[in-house]
Formats: sequence, C-alpha cells, structure tokens
Amino acid sequence: MSEKITKESIIKSLLDTAFYKSAGGTSLSDIAESLGIKKASLYNHFESRSDIIERATSSCAEYLKSISFIPAEIENVAKKYPVETVLKGIVSRYVKMHEKAPLFQIYTFVESQKYFDIKTAQIIKEENEKLESQTEIVLECLLNLEKIKITKEQIPGISKWFCAGINDFLNRRLLERKQVVVQNPKSGEGELFTLQSDDKGIDEINRLVEQFSRLLCA
Repeated sequence: MSEKITKESIIKSLLDTAFYKSAGGTSLSDIAESLGIKKASLYNHFESRSDIIERATSSCAEYLKSISFIPAEIENVAKKYPVETVLKGIVSRYVKMHEKAPLFQIYTFVESQKYFDIKTAQIIKEENEKLESQTEIVLECLLNLEKIKITKEQIPGISKWFCAGINDFLNRRLLERKQVVVQNPKSGEGELFTLQSDDKGIDEINRLVEQFSRLLCA
C-alpha cells in the first residue's frame, strides 16, 4: 500500500470497520485488511487491540469536544431571526453534521460502546451536558431579547427537556440512515456519505421545533 500507515489511519480504519461490524465485532485482521497491510504491522503502532480501542475512544472524545451545537455568532442570529427560525437552524445543522463522516462513524462507535466502557459512557454524559448548556445560552439570548415568555429559572429544565427530544430524534434518525448505508455499502464510500436527501426526517424535527417555539412564546 502506497499510503503511509499512521496511528490516525489505523483509528479511522477501526471506526469505519466498526460502523458495519460494531467495535466488539471488529478484529485486528479486519483493520489490517481494510488498510491493505499485514496484521503484524499494526503492532508497530499499537501494543494491542485494546490499545487501539482506547486510543480511538480518546480520539472520539477530542473530536466531539470540538463540535458545537450553536454557532459562535448565536447572539446576532438570535437578534436577526424569529424564535422558530433560530431553533430550526441550530437543530437542522446539528442533525446534518451527524450524518456526515467522520461524525457519523464516531457517534455510532461511541453509542455502541457506552454500555461496555465507562470512559465512553462519560463522553456521552459530557456531550449531553454540553448540549444542554448551549441550549441554555440560546434561550437566555432569546429571553434577553424578550422574544420568549419564560423565566430565567425555567431555562435549565426546559433545556434538558428540549435536548432529550433532540437526542431521541437523532438516535432514531441515524439508526435509519445507518441501515441504508449497511444495505448499500457504496453510499458510505469516501469522506462524506452520499446518502440521498431525506427531507421526511427533517420535516419531523421541524414540526417538533415549531411546537416547542409556540410553547416558549405563549
């Protein structure tokens, strides 16, 4: 293989292979085969399969920390657009980010490992907390602009409820999209998945956001 093998390429291979086989079902032979190398070559970079899994978990954690639910310019966005438009925009952006590589593979890997690894469970806990805290920022911006009719004390509880709905939708959405990829492997080739657009799912979450926005403004 002409491409140089690195720790990063091995981790990527693990995530790509685990997407189809699960982390538990992915062997060193699977990883080596996808890279076009001998299994023994993996030991030039990692001590064991467990070492690869551990490093992949750390890599996933670092990547997820770099992902933001809300744009950096959220205050300007909140000023410029109606409540419904603001919320639809950030939710749609968040969902679509998860449908592309590498976040699709990372999300699938982390979700599949959360029941078996305490570090992975902690990653998900921290991601949920980040989602909730950033939702609180959005609601505080809208409240300060007098665009929503809730109290500041209500924001944490409302944010937790809103994020629970987003996570439930995202889990169902990606499960459906993953089945499409698994049944049509070529749709997952390349850096970005080439899945056909599915507006039905986005329409569903938009309807939920519309209802949520009406409650905030009532």
